[in-house]
Amino acid sequence: MRFVLAIVSFVIGLLLVALAVGQRTVFEPPSSLVAASSSKASAPVTVIPGSTLNANPGYQRINVSGSGKVFAAYGKSTDVDAWVGDAKHTTLRFDAEQAKLVGRTTGSATSVPDPAGSDLWYQEYDGAGQFTVRLPKDVSVIIVGDGKAAAPSDVSVTWPRDTATPTVGPLLVAGAVFLVGGVVLLIWAFVHQRRGRGPRRRSGGSRPPRVRASRRAAAAGAQVPVRGRRGRRALVAVPVVLVGALGLAGCSSDYWPQGGSAASPTPTATATGAAGQTEPTAATEQQIRRIVQRVADVAKKADDARDAKIAAQRFTGAALDLREANYTIRGKDSDVDAPPAISAEQVCVALPQQTDSWPRTVFAVVAEDCDAKSAPQALTLVQDSARDDYKVAYDVSLEAAAKIPSLAPTSLGAALLASNTKLLSIAPDQIAKAYGDILSKDEDSTYASLFQSDGDGLRSTIGKAYKDKKSDALPDTAKIEYSSEVPDDSAVAIATDGAGALVSADLNEIEKVTPTAAGAEVNTEGAVKALSGVDSSTKGISATYGVQLLFYVPPVGTDDKVVLLGFTQGLTAASEVQ
Repeated sequence: MRFVLAIVSFVIGLLLVALAVGQRTVFEPPSSLVAASSSKASAPVTVIPGSTLNANPGYQRINVSGSGKVFAAYGKSTDVDAWVGDAKHTTLRFDAEQAKLVGRTTGSATSVPDPAGSDLWYQEYDGAGQFTVRLPKDVSVIIVGDGKAAAPSDVSVTWPRDTATPTVGPLLVAGAVFLVGGVVLLIWAFVHQRRGRGPRRRSGGSRPPRVRASRRAAAAGAQVPVRGRRGRRALVAVPVVLVGALGLAGCSSDYWPQGGSAASPTPTATATGAAGQTEPTAATEQQIRRIVQRVADVAKKADDARDAKIAAQRFTGAALDLREANYTIRGKDSDVDAPPAISAEQVCVALPQQTDSWPRTVFAVVAEDCDAKSAPQALTLVQDSARDDYKVAYDVSLEAAAKIPSLAPTSLGAALLASNTKLLSIAPDQIAKAYGDILSKDEDSTYASLFQSDGDGLRSTIGKAYKDKKSDALPDTAKIEYSSEVPDDSAVAIATDGAGALVSADLNEIEKVTPTAAGAEVNTEGAVKALSGVDSSTKGISATYGVQLLFYVPPVGTDDKVVLLGFTQGLTAASEVQ
């Protein structure tokens, strides 16, 4: 009976071990799920929504190929949809029953512009190939060819599958237990059988003890084999094999039950969506850094070539006007300095607007070294539409002692305030006019009490004292008049912590010099001469100086004053008086 039990235990142990090994060999599940697109649509754009990418758990390996140009990128789903607009596009969804990507084509426009280099993308890939990412549901992938022909149709998404076999370890352990139990039962059976063959008492006369054949053979000098050694060696081999198997099983967590899911391979790229945020933001910190770098590259190229068309790619409004005038002046007077270069070494402050619509605004402070005392630059960038690039509307050099107020973190962003808001001590659309009055009248201005004069370097540069001195220096045959203009709807106000705001505004200061005596002439020189192209005039000369301003404006109801944080000013126009 003991031999039977040993055999049964051995059989059960071997079956359990075989089942465990089978789960890692012939019965092992596939390591990935591949869904390929069956769409043959002619749409120039293909979109893989975040919901499709997350139809299965784990990272996503996206493979894109085609016969022509291949471009792929991913970004916030709302941004991708906005960029696509009404263009004809194919949206791919995952069909679980068929395990493939099924397309649905919508839209009407038959072509799209080149998407490469758009400020909306978190990451982009140029050329056929594959990339591995882990994207949340609010991030989508966009695929485009040359913008006119059909988008690349060879698209597939691969997800990892959980290949863990948590029963392998327990099965190996159980098999080992049964095998070891079989060994024990077998040894027990042999021991019991041997004891059962021991000497027995006999009645009657005495008979000399029987000498076993083995002893007789030993007495004759014969070599006697030892029983059971080979059997014991064979039995010892079983535990050794089991120990090796158990050791192998212990090296992998896939062989044992786990509290969580198995770890997936590390993706080559990740993206964080806006989940959990109260408001979406215009751009992430990584996007803002990339945008600033692109602006700096365009600025350098345009400044070196004195090409306003290149500058217009990344500048607009007052910032573009100043550069255009500077290029014209430097074309005629090489002694004039170029505009200050925009540094992209460090982005000290990155504050995007809280929005998912357009136009969008981003405020950034850049410098070669944020910890150094060199004057940084404050950039106010705007994006008019999803297919437009961010452009610098204001490029302001901060005052040496300027202190940027506390701002919201980049991940949260800040609200853009209306230009006529009543929540500030002065409305953003009135601040340039009020400050222009201070530059003309100084402390006699009705707005003087609203602004802080300490640390205001612009007043000493082009303020009332400067204007009076320049007027007194003119001969009696000429006079100078000053006026100011404020472009409509040009102020940009972005909220700060504490209910205040950073307000960017621009002001045009106009100097008009006219003769006061018959036959008198007004002579020009320097930048005015270069920009106007007039050496002298009997009618007079008008020069416009563009002033870009950055203020901190406190909330209404406080005793705090408006602080000028920085400015940039320069000649933007000059002509003969008509």
